[in-house]
Amino acid sequence: KKAIIFDLDGTLWETIDSTYNSINEVAKKYHQPELSKELVCSNYGNDKVASAKNFFPNLEQEKAFQLLDEADNLNISNLVKNGGYIYPGLEETLFTLSQDYILFIISNTATKKYIESFLISSKLFKYFKDYVAASEILLSKGNAIIKLMDDYYIEEAIYVGDTLKDLESAKDANVPFIQCLYGFGNDLNCKYKINSITELPSVINNME
Repeated sequence: KKAIIFDLDGTLWETIDSTYNSINEVAKKYHQPELSKELVCSNYGNDKVASAKNFFPNLEQEKAFQLLDEADNLNISNLVKNGGYIYPGLEETLFTLSQDYILFIISNTATKKYIESFLISSKLFKYFKDYVAASEILLSKGNAIIKLMDDYYIEEAIYVGDTLKDLESAKDANVPFIQCLYGFGNDLNCKYKINSITELPSVINNME
């Protein structure tokens, strides 16, 4: 069995405006400083602990978690209704890859509901066998990849993501990595990288 495992934010879609508006609505409600769009963008890919420190450094972790959960729920509600920015050519690419690979999503998001907001609003549920929110099950993304491969008896997998954390997760799981240069990370000088999601099938076909 062969699989392609995708990161979500900066790989399949982008939700900067919705996330920015949701986190600041909650910050304002609890009299916290306004968060910049740059800070919101730089936080994509982080787990819940890091997000709490970045967004609400003057709060105790439990309280910061409460605000994060409230912002996440608000964001998810908005995304289910309005969607995010789906990268052009995504569905055609998923259809092509699904002919030869089992497709999965593993994200560091705190809840599967966020991944579901993508799948519902984009109507792309049918292409994915399963999806995992690593922070929700208290695993690193690398260990989540390993667990998923074990659960589904996957013999070969490729991880597709955009940040240094994604690259490190692929290394931890001992799977090849393809970087999406259009996402949130800097160019990591990876062996395999794409400038558009539509380039993915060609790159995979030419991997050594």
